[in-house]
Amino acid sequence: MLLTVVLAAGGCAGKTQAPFGATAGALVPRPAPERVALPALVLGRFADDYGSVHTINSDEWRHDAHSKYHIVKWVGAKEYLIAYNDIANPSDGGKWTRIDWLPLPGMPPYEWAFCLSAYKAATAAEAEATTTANRALPRTGCSGFPFTRMNRVGAAPDAP
Repeated sequence: MLLTVVLAAGGCAGKTQAPFGATAGALVPRPAPERVALPALVLGRFADDYGSVHTINSDEWRHDAHSKYHIVKWVGAKEYLIAYNDIANPSDGGKWTRIDWLPLPGMPPYEWAFCLSAYKAATAAEAEATTTANRALPRTGCSGFPFTRMNRVGAAPDAP
């Protein structure tokens, strides 16, 4: 199932807050919102196989209470997204992340898995150009490590 939404970081048409708290109150030009189909598979609240909780909606990925990623681009057809690391994150704040995912059919309770292909890129373009994830090898295809498996624990798709 795919959900179609209009992505617009912030609430002002054509403008948004400077990069996620970097310059409080400053408005910067922002391209017009883009209609994209979001994969319902990765939206909602999940527990990973390491005991952490992730809450993912159309514009934000929260990892427990300590890390937040502001999603600026979804590429559902290629199963990845680009996000800006919140400036208050305990590590790599103000950097850019690429998160690749893959479905895990026939592996209950896990529905899908992800890989932080890039997590401290200097730019969004650098993060997007990082293509280290190897979906054909989910046990070692994330820079020599396994993809992190995700089990839905509640909240409907696109819940905050």
